[in-house]
Amino acid sequence: MLLNLAIAVMLISLFPLIITNISIFKASAQDNYDINVELCLRDLIAETKDMRLVVVNKELLAKEDTYRTYNYSFDGLRIIRKAENSGYVILMERVKSARFYEQNGSFYLEMTYQDKWRVIHEVFQIR
Repeated sequence: MLLNLAIAVMLISLFPLIITNISIFKASAQDNYDINVELCLRDLIAETKDMRLVVVNKELLAKEDTYRTYNYSFDGLRIIRKAENSGYVILMERVKSARFYEQNGSFYLEMTYQDKWRVIHEVFQIR
C-alpha cells in the first residue's frame, strides 16, 4: 500500500511539469512565422533569379526578357508583388517596415516584422 502511495505521489508531482512542457511545445508548434519569412524570401529570390533588378524609391523592380515588369514593395504592413502594376500577391504580412536597397552591386531587403512574441529587424540579401 505504501508503494502504491509513493508511485501516486510521484506521478502527481510530475503532472505540473508535464503540463508546462506540453504548453511550450504547443506554442512553438503554432508559431509558424519563421516559415512565412523563409517562404517569402524563397519566392522573392526564385522569382527574380534571372531578371534585371533596379531599386526605385525603396521598391524593387524586376524586369524579364519579355519586358514584363514586377514590382516588389512594402504596402499596408505587407510585402507585395505586382505584375505590370495591376493586382498584387501578398508575400508576407505583419511587417512593420521594409525597404529594398542596392549596395555594391548586391540587392537587399531590410525588414522589421513581428512574430508572436517580439519585433525582429533583419537584413536579407536577395542577390
